[in-house]
Amino acid sequence: MSGVGIASPQPPTPTPSLGAEAKDPEIAGKDDQHGGTDGHLPGTKKNVQLVAKLDMSGATGENRPGHIADVAVFGNYAYLAARRLNTDPCGTGGFYTVDVSKPNAPKELSFTAFPAGSYPGEGMHVIRVKTAKFKGDILVTNNEICSDAPEAVGGMSIYNVTDPKNIVPLAIGKGDFNDGTQPVANDEHSVFAWQAGDRVFAMMSDDLEQSVGDVDIMEITDPANPVLLAETSIADWPNAEVGANGQSVFLHDMVVKRIRGHWLGLLSYWDAGWVILNLDNPATPVFVADSRYPDPEKLLGFSPPEGNGHQAEWTANNRFIIGTDEDFSPVRTAFQVTDGPNAGTYGAGEFGWTVPISTLPAQTFQAAKTAWGGSGCEEDTDGNGVSDRAEVPTKAATGADAVVFVRGGCFFSNKVESGQLAGYDKVIVMQSHVATSNGRFGDGFFCGGQGHEFTITASAICVGHRVGHLLFGDAPEYTSPGAVDMPALGTLGAGVKATTTFDGWGTVHLLDAATLKEIDNYAIKEGIDPAFATGFGDLTVHEVATDPERSDLAYLSYYAGGIRVIKVGPWGIKEVGRYIDANGNNFWGVEAAKIKNKTYIFGSDMDSGLWIFRYTGG
Repeated sequence: MSGVGIASPQPPTPTPSLGAEAKDPEIAGKDDQHGGTDGHLPGTKKNVQLVAKLDMSGATGENRPGHIADVAVFGNYAYLAARRLNTDPCGTGGFYTVDVSKPNAPKELSFTAFPAGSYPGEGMHVIRVKTAKFKGDILVTNNEICSDAPEAVGGMSIYNVTDPKNIVPLAIGKGDFNDGTQPVANDEHSVFAWQAGDRVFAMMSDDLEQSVGDVDIMEITDPANPVLLAETSIADWPNAEVGANGQSVFLHDMVVKRIRGHWLGLLSYWDAGWVILNLDNPATPVFVADSRYPDPEKLLGFSPPEGNGHQAEWTANNRFIIGTDEDFSPVRTAFQVTDGPNAGTYGAGEFGWTVPISTLPAQTFQAAKTAWGGSGCEEDTDGNGVSDRAEVPTKAATGADAVVFVRGGCFFSNKVESGQLAGYDKVIVMQSHVATSNGRFGDGFFCGGQGHEFTITASAICVGHRVGHLLFGDAPEYTSPGAVDMPALGTLGAGVKATTTFDGWGTVHLLDAATLKEIDNYAIKEGIDPAFATGFGDLTVHEVATDPERSDLAYLSYYAGGIRVIKVGPWGIKEVGRYIDANGNNFWGVEAAKIKNKTYIFGSDMDSGLWIFRYTGG
């Protein structure tokens, strides 16, 4: 494949600079997070020193917002995942390599391009490997597909980064090929690698087999020849509790660590919370325990709890687990089917990046009739090469007030844009069949983040798979994986009505690692204040990195909420440090690593690049 894994410098090399320190400016009411002092939280700092900031060479320009994703740090080098560009078809993804041996003067070395139509996101991890097959450092990445380019790959890729100035691809697009029945591996959203004895493994989260086989384990002892070793999921663990709001159950992220003589995997399973697996034999993972979300929630008192378990890590002494809930919608949605034989109340959510329901007439999302729109994906085409987007029936043709799409095939934002292009200002996305565990969680819904930039004029909600069928008087088909069993395009369905109540942005949980009981729940103050529901960017937490040595410290990446430092103990969570730039931030990833015997905090800002900090508190 041309262009696969080629590492080449991208002149001109950016120059690092210290970030501006400013007094808190006035808060204004726009969602912009960069450029000027309005539209984000005030610039602020406490016990966090900005050491350096490095804009990635490919992260600027009209089509580049949100270009940077995860960050991994190993030795004297940082690696930043680069998502697809906001172009049609999607631009090249890959990763940047940065020399951080001098933390106050980081230097971009190269960009390693992925195959066309492929990009990484959550999954960037580097480990040192020593086996009979390979000795050196490897970087593992996830691959997700954003176009129908023939070169696009799913699965995971492995690169030899022993010499970060000469990166060599070892394996590209390896993963679950569905028993060899498909030419491209399933999309994987995250990946984590570890060496146990003389063998090396990687765990991945399978996008296309959510809650049924979504845990993929590869043996990568020979990194050039990965082998799929095992597939499992929460459906295989009858003792795992499934709860929280809506029962959206899928593996999002994972870490693996040797604790008290056993290899344990800590899996973030969204509304099901956190799951621990024994991985002493990775070919046969064994369920150990799972967490329970307190009901009602600690901070705002809502019942049932919202869930959204996104990512977690053990503290350095393995006594605690710190987990983050990612929540792009700070409201709870009350949803009704208003007429027909299936009239009633069902679970739903609001996409936090679309036009808020609270701004609509009577603060209500209401449609007298709905229309079936299919997938709404430009990437999906029929046998004649016509995209599903082009076939969406227009509002003028159907007379309906809202269009209904099924999840999958493209970003949620692509579906909302398809609805807008067809004339609708209200869009509903029903959960996919596979994401319901083939019917086990038929009422689960998931309102994901915005995948691409466009002018948003519509309001949008997400609903469960079952009610998506019931809207059209169709008995849900749950008997075969991937079943769609939906009406013809343009078929009219029942009316709907939805209202919202503020329930906060995503929060942070402290668990006792031995019992998985929740000790405390933390949020930034703006995250539980309805005055900050809109106009200040996304105020949800995203990731956590525990300190490599101090068991009482952890670092959090919020999107528009900046970098936060927390202390933890049996008494709970206390914020002890923070940093938000005067022009705002949009942090995706966070890592903590030692460089020359000092611990530094590395944050990846989606709209710029790498930010390096030091915690200066006690």
